[in-house]
Amino acid sequence: MSFPDHIARVFEAFGVRADTKDVLYDLYVSMGDEVLEVFGDIAESAGSPAGLGPEDCAPIRARVVERYLRRNHPRWAAGIPTPSLYHPRAFEGRVSGAAIPLGDVQPETAGLIEDDQPVPDGILMQGRNAHFGGRQETISFDLVAAELDDAVAIGLAEGQQHTLPGSVGETSGTLDAVNGVALIWEIQPNVYKPSGERNRDVARLYRRHRNWHIVTLVAALQWLRNHELNAYVVRGEALAATHEVNPEKPVSETIVALHNRTVEHVARGLGLALTPATRDDEVVLLNASVMNTGLHKHVTLFGAGDAIWRVG
Repeated sequence: MSFPDHIARVFEAFGVRADTKDVLYDLYVSMGDEVLEVFGDIAESAGSPAGLGPEDCAPIRARVVERYLRRNHPRWAAGIPTPSLYHPRAFEGRVSGAAIPLGDVQPETAGLIEDDQPVPDGILMQGRNAHFGGRQETISFDLVAAELDDAVAIGLAEGQQHTLPGSVGETSGTLDAVNGVALIWEIQPNVYKPSGERNRDVARLYRRHRNWHIVTLVAALQWLRNHELNAYVVRGEALAATHEVNPEKPVSETIVALHNRTVEHVARGLGLALTPATRDDEVVLLNASVMNTGLHKHVTLFGAGDAIWRVG
């Protein structure tokens, strides 16, 4: 654990507990200086940081998310890039990624959504090095709710919240710009589907944005095509290997089928072919820095043909 020296000295002077510093450090690495500012507010309300335990850090993420959205959402609406919420872990909280507005939902998306379902409205965003996992060279595509208060409600909802707050779900991958290769490895909700009392407050917003998977995948594939990159997508059958899932919580057959159906539907609608990765593709992928350890091991052992599609 390595806070900057001036922060470490302040914590020492005020007697902040070691277990509290551990929790703060994880949050700081993930979200940067804003974490410390919010902790300062909590300590001020408590009278002293010395008695604060890890449980007192529980509200920090939500407060950081709301502050982040209220500061940056108006900039996104004006087309202005900002720092990302999540930071690359290698820089230990000192450097953020980027959140880049891409504009409105792309017109071709409407033709891929059933007539009786809404085309979500919002701000199409690209994240660069902005994924919760903190891995460098990630790219992600989100549709953030158009209204600030709606984006805040979504950002505070229960869910995995892996990319930019304010979006119901995202498409993410890794870009190796030097080799001109990109791999999409995730089409995943940020917010859990409302059920009973869970996320009841955002049920209306969730319904309005329920086609996030189509919107964000269209944005990702179009961006990759426009930048003339060699684009690949992980198949549903390789999601477990890619995400190194806990054996007690395996990827279900339903998730595999939904992932494949989404990719096939969007590719077909955009006039893009999906072909199993060849041995030549396998060499390209193994030499590029786009696969995580789990997928790299899987492809090395079993080949890429049943794990990855080439898009073209």
